[in-house]
Parts: sequence; C-alpha cells; structure tokens
Amino acid sequence: MAGQGRQTLVSAEICLCLLLVLLITDTRLVSAATRLNLENYLQPDRLTRQQFLTPTNSNQCARQCVAGAAPKICYYKWFAEDYVTLGPACGNCPANVTACDAPQCVVANGYEKSIRTINRMVPGPSIQVCLGDRIIIDLRNNLAGSQLTIHWHGVFQQGTQYMDGVPMVTQCSVLEGDVFRYDFLANNEGTHYWHSHDGLQKLDGIQGNLVIRTPKSTDRNGNSYDVDVPEHTLMILDWMNTTAEERFPGLSRREPGQIPVTFLLEGRGRPKTGLPVPYKEVWVERGKRFRLRLVGGLCTVCGVQFSIEGHDMTLIATDGTPVNPVTVRSVVIFSGERYDVVVNANQNPGTYWIHIKGLSECAFPDEQVYQLAVLRYLGTNQARNDVPAYNGGFGRGGTVVNPQNATCASGQGGVCVSQLVGSIPDNQNVLNSFPDVNIVLKFGFYLFRDLQRSFNNGRYDRFLVAPTRDVVTSWMNNVSFISPPSPLLSQGPDIPTELFCPIGRNGFPQCPANKPSDGYCECVHVIKVPRGAVVQMVIGDVTPAVDLHHPFHLHGYDFFVMAMDQLRDGDTLESISAKLLATNFRRSSLPARKDTITVPSNGYAAIRFRADNPGLWFFHCHFMYHLATGMSLVLQVGEDGDWPPVPRNFPRCGNYLPTPYLEDYGK
Repeated sequence: MAGQGRQTLVSAEICLCLLLVLLITDTRLVSAATRLNLENYLQPDRLTRQQFLTPTNSNQCARQCVAGAAPKICYYKWFAEDYVTLGPACGNCPANVTACDAPQCVVANGYEKSIRTINRMVPGPSIQVCLGDRIIIDLRNNLAGSQLTIHWHGVFQQGTQYMDGVPMVTQCSVLEGDVFRYDFLANNEGTHYWHSHDGLQKLDGIQGNLVIRTPKSTDRNGNSYDVDVPEHTLMILDWMNTTAEERFPGLSRREPGQIPVTFLLEGRGRPKTGLPVPYKEVWVERGKRFRLRLVGGLCTVCGVQFSIEGHDMTLIATDGTPVNPVTVRSVVIFSGERYDVVVNANQNPGTYWIHIKGLSECAFPDEQVYQLAVLRYLGTNQARNDVPAYNGGFGRGGTVVNPQNATCASGQGGVCVSQLVGSIPDNQNVLNSFPDVNIVLKFGFYLFRDLQRSFNNGRYDRFLVAPTRDVVTSWMNNVSFISPPSPLLSQGPDIPTELFCPIGRNGFPQCPANKPSDGYCECVHVIKVPRGAVVQMVIGDVTPAVDLHHPFHLHGYDFFVMAMDQLRDGDTLESISAKLLATNFRRSSLPARKDTITVPSNGYAAIRFRADNPGLWFFHCHFMYHLATGMSLVLQVGEDGDWPPVPRNFPRCGNYLPTPYLEDYGK
C-alpha cells in the first residue's frame, strides 16, 4: 500500500514536472517571438525620384531591389474619409499653380465635388516594394456611415487568403470607426494595384498603385530599360462630376447611364471647359529608356487608348507577368488591366502630348471623352498650348495592343493578348494536360420588361438604369450573385443553405426550380473546383449591348490566355468550348498570363490555369456597376481544411435573427 502511494506520488511529481516544462517551453516560445514596433517600419505616402534611388532610411521599402538582399517589413497607416476636391488645402489653385501641389490638395479635373480618399490623396498612397517583402496596412475607417474593404488586385494571397479584401467572401466589411490590419507577403512580382471592393467607393477615389519589383538582373526584360522609378507608375482613372452613388441605380430623367465626364492620369486632368488646372507631367531624360507602368484604374464601361506623341512604346509585361517585347504605337486598357511599356527618350528635348482617348460608349459623337498629359524632357520648360483635336489622337495608325473586338487578323494592325508570347515557363504542366474541369460562363443582362410587376409586388430585385433608360440587372449563367450575410471563407457554416444556388445535373449551380420561367434568379453563386485541377474557362458575351467589352478579373490566380474572338457563323459558347477541347489549345508559342481578360463584344475569351491556390476566390466583371448588380461568382478551390485556419480574433459578422416569443414584452 505504501509502495502504491509512493508510485502515485512519483507519478504526480512527473506530471507536475512535465507541466512545468511545457509552461517554461511555452514561455520561452512567447519570449522568443519578436514583437514588432511597427512605427519603426512606417513608410511615407510619397517619395521623390532621388529618395527612391538613394534611400537614407534603412527601413525604406521603395527601393531598387538587390539580388540576395533580405526582405523588409513595410508598414502603412491609412485613413479612409470623406473629402473634397479643390478644398481648403488647395489654397488658390489653379491661379497659383504651386498651390495645386500642396499636401492634401486633390485637384482632379478642377470641379469641386465630394470624394472619398485614403490619406487625402487621389490616387491613394502608392505601395512600392520588392518581392518577398511583408506588407502591413492598418486601415482606419473614418467614412461617415459607410463600410469598406481593400482588395490587392493581382496579389495571389497564397497562404494569406483572408487578406484578399472581398466583403462577405473573405472578410467582414470594416465598419465606421474600426481598424482592420491587412498583413501579407509580396509573393508575386509585377505591376498591381489596390482598391476598395465595397460598394462604389473606387470610382470616388479609393484606389492606388501597388508595385512588387524584382532585381533588374533577374527581370526577364531587365535589359530593355534603364530607369524604373515609382513616379512612372501611372494610374488612369475615369471621373464623374457627381458621386458614384448618385448614378446608381441610375437616373432616368437627366444624365441617364454611368458615363464619365473625363479621365485623369495620376489624379490630374484638365476639363474641356472649366478651370485650367495643371496637366499631369511625366519627366524623362534624353537618351535613356524608361519603364512606364500603366494601371487601368477605370470603373465604368469605357476603355482607353494610350499613346504618346512622337514616341513608340515597347510592351514588356501585362498584369504583372513578362512577355516577349513587342513594339507598338498605342495600348488599349480596360478596367483592372495593367501594361508595362518602355519609352525610349530619343526625340528632340521638349514636351510631347500624352493622349488618353475614350473608347466604347466614351467614343460616341456626343460624348468623346478624352484627356491629355505631358511627357517632358528634363531641362525643358516650354508650355504646350496647341491642344490637339479629339480625332487627332496619336494612337491612330501603327500597332495597337489589345484592340477592341479582337481585331488582330493580318493587316488589321492589332495584337491581341492571346497573340502575345509569355516569358514564364509552364512549370505546372497546364498547357499539355487535358482540362479536369471545363466551365462555360455566359454573361449578360436581364431586362425588366413589366415594370409595373417588378415595382409593385413586394419584389426588390437590384436594377440599373442603362444609358438607353432600360431597367436591367446583370447575371452570369442566368444567376445574379447576391452577397451572403457572413464571409464564405471564415464563416461558411453560418450561411443558410437556402441562399446558395442549387446544383444542377451538370454539376454546376443553377437557378432554383421554383423561380420564374424566364431563367433569371438571385442566389449565392459558388462553383467548386478540386484542388490541383487544370481548369478551362470559356467566358462569353451572349447579350451584347452597344459596344461593351467586359473585363473579368480572377482573384488568387493568373491564367494563360488561350483564345479570344467574336462569335461568328452560328458559333455558340458550347461549340467554341467543344472545338477548343478537341484541339486542346494547340499553340506554337507560350501564351501570355493575365489576371484580367477583356472579352470582345458579342465574343468570347478562353483561359486556363491550375487550381493550386486553395480558397474562395471572386471572379467578376470589373465594370463597377455591373459588379454591383450581380455579374460575379465565387470559385471554391478545394475544401475546408485545404486553406489556412481562420486567424485568431478575426472579425465575425452576420444576420441578427433571434426567435421572437409572444411573452417577450408581455401579453
């Protein structure tokens, strides 16, 4: 009995010792973890060229990248708030041109209006880092009565899926007064950008540039340029003289549609009539080759054609991925797309017009939306007063990259993105594999024909007033995507199953059987894809409206652009898909990779990728008003457990629907 007591005592002592060892080990682990003093890593909102080329702060992230150098921690403090153009910070701008450059002065097109900003800038602060850096942003929402999230367009977020910034897909929206910390690695190189993914805030100013550089020595096209500096990252914005919300769902009796009044280059643009605010100036040095990173921060249905007077351009990358160089005269850019070009400053020193010409609905005779900027050689100060006529654009003639409607046949002067030759090998064996999943996606508009029925029977379908004054909504495969009450990624089990689209016999989501026979419905549209599968997607415009060219963006990935064209001779998306499967996309050259593809009007685009980044990834039209009315869906890659667990203390949200009882407040 005594021996048994000693054994029990020894066992207790052993357990206690093990517990102490565990506690000590845990304490050591905690004490060994280095708590960051983020203030030491705070980055400025703006940098001069000289500060970029010769940093004086060892923690400065905007720098020339060096092979083998240790990555940096890049910390930013962002304040989202309601603001105004030509406000008190601008003094007497533009009468005093210097005042237009004052801190916190937003000039835009010289028209005073309410806007929304990050750190009182349009575009917002530019993130310029090197591959492998850690990016941390504290986003404080000071918007009055509004919520927001920020999406890092082009960043794959592999391993940091909860940082993708899509409301009710990857996170809850950040409410007024709250702070959300985005924390992720710059794990894929290239010209990207960031923007609000909540509501219509992007069009009112909440977006900016994001560039992830590599050492010039490892850049596949590094020998094609001499200078690559942050000031040559140029965001093209479309701009209205109203707020974005005022045009949604749209006006019928005045200003129908959602067409911008002008474009801005890096937040500057002179109106046709109004205050003569300064043009944006892009400075170059004669005899050097400059890399310009063009960012399509557009929101409406208009694309732009970008060209420079007297200068050709050499295209070297698109959507962050390098391509074999192509010499062109102009570049067509739609919302979400990015193109990197090299400009050889080999002309006589002086000033040259940069021309930004509106396309699609912005090219109508009664619209003709355009903008100018100035390419200025160092050492020259002469002004330009010979403003060119609208139809005198410099993009006329010569080779055009990404022309509308895929006019890329021989003799048409265009180079489609499906004809570009990529520079990154197909190490994932995507091109030689037969697709495991083949997805055909039709997109278009549902026309509300019986307005009395639509607006008088308790239905509350989302709608948009088109320029034609028709009342429409958007869909993909007849489904208009609705937002779930909680994020799919972090709170999937909280979402009622009846909100999801049912799965049809073909294995893909469809409208519920009890919906109207016209084939249109609203539900949470999720397409499941096995992790590691080779996915083929054929996306097609089946209800062409005027001359729209819809850009579609896939989060979490880039993809090979395999084919694009207009539908002709009785083609359907199904017949195109079958034809492409039969040939298995045989190509003599390596296709280019993109993350945003512009589908020709009444046409299609075919893409392919390997689904190796598990998570729930948004796929949507990048026209903001089309997204707001449901032209989107979610690709679920893998199953719960394939992606990282929900971060500790991650915000939660959802419906509040307690069960009511008669006795709650008395009888």
